[in-house]
Amino acid sequence: MSDGGLLQKAIEQQSAGQEESVLVADVGSSDSKSFFSGPIGIGAGLAALALVVSFIVSRPSIQSDYAFLGLVPILIFGISFYLIWNAVGKKQTAAIAVVYLLLAASPYLVMSLSSGEITVTDSELSDDSSTITLTIRESGAIMGSSVDSAVVSITYDGTEIYSESMAFSINREDGYGKYGEITLTVADWYQGNAADNAEYVVSVDTGESSDSMLLQSRHLQRTVEDAKGETSGAMGYGNDCESSKDSCIIGVALKSWSGLDALGDNPPGPMPYADYTVQAKMYYGSSVVISYPLVTVVNGVAEWDSGNGEFGGGSALVAEDGSELPLPGSVESFELNTKYVPIDDWAVSDYGCYHFTVETTQNSPWSDGSTITHTSYYEFTEEGDGGTGDDPGEPTSESWTKVSSC
Repeated sequence: MSDGGLLQKAIEQQSAGQEESVLVADVGSSDSKSFFSGPIGIGAGLAALALVVSFIVSRPSIQSDYAFLGLVPILIFGISFYLIWNAVGKKQTAAIAVVYLLLAASPYLVMSLSSGEITVTDSELSDDSSTITLTIRESGAIMGSSVDSAVVSITYDGTEIYSESMAFSINREDGYGKYGEITLTVADWYQGNAADNAEYVVSVDTGESSDSMLLQSRHLQRTVEDAKGETSGAMGYGNDCESSKDSCIIGVALKSWSGLDALGDNPPGPMPYADYTVQAKMYYGSSVVISYPLVTVVNGVAEWDSGNGEFGGGSALVAEDGSELPLPGSVESFELNTKYVPIDDWAVSDYGCYHFTVETTQNSPWSDGSTITHTSYYEFTEEGDGGTGDDPGEPTSESWTKVSSC
């Protein structure tokens, strides 16, 4: 064989070897890609997602209010574990389980080893509505908290209205971990009703860490904006009436409302934690017909002098979901579902126009002391047979009708 032939054969063998090497390399690359794009890749992605979610739900504020969310990363870790464990032929179970346990625990371990950070997790109104207690939890500080004081500040509608340094420590513990409490007296910093455009925000600063929380608006709606009063005629029949009338007015039932401003002629909105007084009187012209005792409302409980039963039982509850305050008399009416003030107890009972006035007053800091007044008007009339000719006829009934004015 000639030298040229040997050289040509060597070149062909070298080319074949290179092609085989390239083929092997391609096969190896394909296997690597399929390894991470199959169940193992999906399982690894789910494990990363579960780790991120674990860091989020391990925060004390989340644990306190939404402890059940801790099940979400556990579920994702479980699905991820199954996919990877199944992909490797259900081998190395112990090793894989240890890795997953470390991953699941790492957010909580990092949280406990990091520098102490406080989180205001809750605000609770006292039974008498006079104070709000803040719950403050601390993450980290694994060797124990060194906090001994905090500066508490409150803003209303974006303006700071209160700031005070006070003793504070992490000295309590429950199922969620260690925490401390700070109690604030509402009257010390109240400025007006909380609303969407006028919110109360409390901040707690320990020097090393701080956190803020939006206080519940419902707890801080204490200033009465609107008042309303109304009367209803109690009807009598047959023997209840004089002059042989078929029906007649035998008394009036009184009620009032005090609360948040409402649209149109709707009753005022509920204010279950407001303190105020209500003075209600019914007039005939300038003469006082019924003077109801002064009613004092504190934290939803109304009290007044019943006059030995002349004005109900002397107490009532203002419902949390409403603002109606009944002003009962001495006689029960099943028709009106309340007690009414009988006409025999009126100072004046002539036919004509009456007006009922409700005055609601508050003291500082809930109000500037101004009075909110509402007046409604009613016509007390006879009705019935109009007669014929020279005979005027005899009235057969009486009515109590609301009118716009006298």
